[in-house]
Amino acid sequence: MVQQQCVVFDLDDTLVASDSFARFLAYLLRRSPPRLALVALTAPGWVLLGARRSSRLHADRLLTWAATVGLSPARFEALLRTFAAQHAAVEGGRRITIALQRLHEHLAAGDRVVIATACAEPLAREVCKVLNLRGVEVVASTFTAHRWRLPHAAPARGQQKVQALQDAGIQLPVDHAYSDSVNDLPLLRAARTAHLVRPSRRHLPLLLRELGPEIEVLR
Repeated sequence: MVQQQCVVFDLDDTLVASDSFARFLAYLLRRSPPRLALVALTAPGWVLLGARRSSRLHADRLLTWAATVGLSPARFEALLRTFAAQHAAVEGGRRITIALQRLHEHLAAGDRVVIATACAEPLAREVCKVLNLRGVEVVASTFTAHRWRLPHAAPARGQQKVQALQDAGIQLPVDHAYSDSVNDLPLLRAARTAHLVRPSRRHLPLLLRELGPEIEVLR
């Protein structure tokens, strides 16, 4: 009997092109000139906070608040679903076919497939639904929007992503990990076999140096 393997895929720029949550915030701002003005007014604060790694989460929360303030939970969820349907649509050209094919091969083989992403969990789950990724688990940044207050958020990025996987009961090392970015080096190192998905020219040399030149690169 073949033993079930545990396989982890990043989401953004691995299964679907671009930063999903950043695009979602831009989508919200384009729909609301007052919120766009609010972002401009608060820019000195969140830009200053974002320049420091220790305060980057506060900058993200402030920017997200400016983009979502006043939205009821029902309206927020409706906009999120509408955006995800457009962002991950078949005809949108953002699906990364080669990685999605590999993911479905793992599912067909009976492997345990986990999507581990820094994207906010509500959006990550909706994007996976649009991508028709049935039978996968999602480990993502926790996120709760509030109508007037700053949103609650806990990121799953870098080493925090590895910790989030362990908190979800996933034992390390995993058998396979797929990602595009140096931000996921902790995840890629925590896999018996690492795979790169369309890494940028800037990231590829560092990834090869850290993980070895024999690593598979999917393009």
